[in-house]
Amino acid sequence: MSPTAALQGRLRELSAAQGDIQPLVTRLHDFTTSIGQGDEARLELGAEIHSRLKDAEQELELLRVEVEALDIGTDTKKKQSAAHGEKEAERERIVAMAGRLAEDLKRTRSDFRNAQLQAKRNAELAKRKEKDLLLSRSSGSEQRKPTEKLTHDDLVLNASSDVTSALRRTHQLMQSELSRSQFAQETLDQSTAAISSLSESYSGLDTLLSSSKSLANSLLRSQKSDTWYLETAFYILIGTISWLLFRRVFYGPLWWLVWQPLKLVARVVFATLGTVGLSSTAVQSVSESLSSGITSAIHETATAVVTGTTTSGSTAWEHEPSAPIDSDRVIDKIGKMVEEDNQRAHDIDNLTPEERARQEELPRNPKKRMFEVEVEEQVHDEL
Repeated sequence: MSPTAALQGRLRELSAAQGDIQPLVTRLHDFTTSIGQGDEARLELGAEIHSRLKDAEQELELLRVEVEALDIGTDTKKKQSAAHGEKEAERERIVAMAGRLAEDLKRTRSDFRNAQLQAKRNAELAKRKEKDLLLSRSSGSEQRKPTEKLTHDDLVLNASSDVTSALRRTHQLMQSELSRSQFAQETLDQSTAAISSLSESYSGLDTLLSSSKSLANSLLRSQKSDTWYLETAFYILIGTISWLLFRRVFYGPLWWLVWQPLKLVARVVFATLGTVGLSSTAVQSVSESLSSGITSAIHETATAVVTGTTTSGSTAWEHEPSAPIDSDRVIDKIGKMVEEDNQRAHDIDNLTPEERARQEELPRNPKKRMFEVEVEEQVHDEL
């Protein structure tokens, strides 16, 4: 059995129950109290109508919740598929039936209140009639027997009847006040229920507002973070695309057309500068070392000759020298300088043909040539 059919059946049952309540309300509206009957029947009838109306309203509230759930489910299905003609018609019929039933129950509730008030007025009128009838009977009996002398038993009987009638009137008044207070209690209960539902609605609204505020704040924070993430991702994407373009498109041409020529030119320039600097420093170092070595050798030789001529030959050969002669040290120094010169010359011989040709093109120093010859002659003389 489908949910819509079940809801329709329950709505029909509730409509039938509401139709059974309406005759009871009409009966209560036309209810008349007989003399000496009391208000028990009227109160029982009002209590029965009230209980039935309460049950019907509770059932209607449950059906309303189910109809709203069915409405939500139908809206979801409406978005999913377009073929929903019959189901949409059934849903509309159910919603219309629920609306009519709610209106009928409201009208029945208002009729019930009016019927209670009318029954109460009828009961009060009946009490007044009974009271007037009792008063008229008592006055008629007094008029019929004005001079009749009553015995003690008659007096007691009359007094007891008066007390009984007074108690009945008091009981009737108490019943009327009780019914009135019951009606006021019912009205108060309904007002309390309405106020409590209104309070719950306001509390739910406050909760909804607070949750909406927190949701808005969280959405704002998430929007800021999402914006930052999107910007960062965009920049990373731009950088990646730029790198791919450079690597795939511009890297090869730039490597062969720009970097390799620059690298070749730099190598040639550095090689030329290194060759020129090496040759100049080699020539300067050789000349400086030779000049310093020759100067020191000449100075030491002159000193030795002068000291040898001033002393006598006999004493010079007879006495052993107190310290070793520095001729070996001088010869060692000259030998080391010659080896260094040979090493430098060997290094110079290891130069490339281009560097050797560049050095040969340089002008030669004639003084240096003559100086080297003199040094060799002095070395041979000392030996």
